[in-house]
Amino acid sequence: MTDEFEVKSKTKFEVDNKGDAERNLEDAGDKIKAGAKAVANKIKDPDRDLGTEYNKEKIKEKVD
Repeated sequence: MTDEFEVKSKTKFEVDNKGDAERNLEDAGDKIKAGAKAVANKIKDPDRDLGTEYNKEKIKEKVD
């Protein structure tokens, strides 16, 4: 005995105009900017923690 089923479904896809490479490039650029700003802040005030400054600047770059 063979049962046959027909499956019908609708699938929606959203197309992202930016490719993975472009997004990765933007992320890399944001990280470089954040790192440069963190180093500049560290030079201005040597008592600042470089890791904390980097994370703070990285968040600012994501928001901008």
